[in-house]
Amino acid sequence: MINRLLGISAAILLSTAAAGAQQLPERITGAGLINVGIERDHPPMEFVDPKTGELVGFDVDLINAIAQELGVKLAYVHSRFEGLTPNLQSKRIDLIISGMYDTPARRENFDFVDYLSAGAVFFTLDRNSDIQKPIDLCGKVVTANRGTSYPASVEKWSSENCVSAGLPPIEVITDTDMASEFLYLNQGRAQGSLQGTEAIPTVLASKEGPFRTLGGPFTDVKVGIGFRKDDPELRDAVLAALEKVFTSGKYSELIAKWGIQASALDKPTVNQGAAP
Repeated sequence: MINRLLGISAAILLSTAAAGAQQLPERITGAGLINVGIERDHPPMEFVDPKTGELVGFDVDLINAIAQELGVKLAYVHSRFEGLTPNLQSKRIDLIISGMYDTPARRENFDFVDYLSAGAVFFTLDRNSDIQKPIDLCGKVVTANRGTSYPASVEKWSSENCVSAGLPPIEVITDTDMASEFLYLNQGRAQGSLQGTEAIPTVLASKEGPFRTLGGPFTDVKVGIGFRKDDPELRDAVLAALEKVFTSGKYSELIAKWGIQASALDKPTVNQGAAP
């Protein structure tokens, strides 16, 4: 009888611990809904399928798997990338999942649950025969997504590799999304651009090219789900759910589905991204 009671007590404790690990804020449980901030023009992470008009991508599949573990529904709130963090700060959304890099600068205001590794890779049109390696971009124009860490990463790389060698710096201009990058390259407004390793397969497969990469990644960062600093309950609940998505094999399944094996992590982390 005592052993049976001890067994029941242990089961209750384990159940309570498991529930506590995924305890959601009252505002979430009351509504049964998480408002998700997303920028819909960043394939293969998130984009609108032209055939169906539906929002698809790795991030979309991943946050849906997390929501299933948490037993909640999702409402997507779209904005340009530079509008995501203001929406989170103003509490219009509860979290951001949109290929966002977990960087020390961003962690001054936000927390991140990391789910991919990434690195910025330069690319150009294949017909630009005078550009064969990154150093050939010195003195040329490179376009980068506005509101991301990419413009600063290019400027840093230019200072360390162009200017320090006595070469002219890279001129950085900004764009709104991958489609505008392709347009700028094809119009000759820019001679190079960059995307993360998770997006490079989409770049190389685009009919707007052909494009080719210029070497490997020159940054080493993590991609994370962003949360307000004052919302640790939601952060920890999402982390616990994401850990289940990893251990169940669902994460690996989604990685393979979207062809981003080069960006896969062994396990999720919190606030572990390096400076880009």
